[in-house]
Amino acid sequence: MIKIGLVGAGIIAGDHKRAIYQNDDCIISAVCDINIERAEKLVEGTEAKVYSDYREMAEKEELDGVIINLPHFLHKESTIYFLEHNIPTLIEKPMAMTEDECQDMINVSEKTGTPLAIGHVQKYFAPHRYLKELSKSGKLGKLCAYRESKNRDYFVNRPEWFLKKEMAGGGILMNYGAHALDRLFYITDENAEKVVAFGNNFLNDKNIEASSQLLLKLSDGASAALTFCGCKTPGFDECYIYYTNATAKIVGCDELWLSVAAGPFEKVELPKNDVINMQMREFIKFIKNEENELVTPAYGKKVIAVLEEAIKQIGE
Repeated sequence: MIKIGLVGAGIIAGDHKRAIYQNDDCIISAVCDINIERAEKLVEGTEAKVYSDYREMAEKEELDGVIINLPHFLHKESTIYFLEHNIPTLIEKPMAMTEDECQDMINVSEKTGTPLAIGHVQKYFAPHRYLKELSKSGKLGKLCAYRESKNRDYFVNRPEWFLKKEMAGGGILMNYGAHALDRLFYITDENAEKVVAFGNNFLNDKNIEASSQLLLKLSDGASAALTFCGCKTPGFDECYIYYTNATAKIVGCDELWLSVAAGPFEKVELPKNDVINMQMREFIKFIKNEENELVTPAYGKKVIAVLEEAIKQIGE
């Protein structure tokens, strides 16, 4: 039986718990959170032990793998600790606060020979997987441009650390931008060669951006525009990918619409994937040292490199 530890008992940890117990070959061995009551609630119905210090958890438990769901500013420190203790690690996105932090984590992984993976999940959504393969077939033509907009009232029901740049690394761009870049890079297989970013916060006195826009020059000559607004705005989440012979529209992460040769948009009926469970199955393969689809540290670092440069430009 594969024994998995969870570090951080927040909302996403509940999704990880559900996914773990959908697989017969793994269990939660331990949960760590500074809020003991929250950790105890998470382990209800299991035999997992509860800790307030992940170092104590690692020393006392025989863990086969660990999933880290901590505030961004703790990602590097906690990840390196588990890597140095030879425990395969899945760190939730974003990988870290800066590109240098990402490289430090990669260096320790390589030095110790302990595998590290990043919890970017855009590759598991059915529309993204379908569109990626269709794009590779050449039936849509050459990628020309990419546009994504996501609006959400960003400052409601968030932990305080999320609203401090020194703890989160940034605001709506660091959070939603990590997802957007993951989707962009996964579907298109492109890299960002140039980044131009703008942002502001006219909503409150928090030192993070409340809205931002990115313009990216992609490696194959196409461009991408990403817009995020976290002010008092209705929820909106759409992505358009323009090819020479088609246009794709993704609503949220679950709906895919295609227009071919300037025809009307038609919905592509696809099954809804259990994204976290798909990632968990890959994590089990990862722990077993089997071939898997988990996101590599190099990919996670690529996302952070763009975000760091963009947030730097916004602050100038």
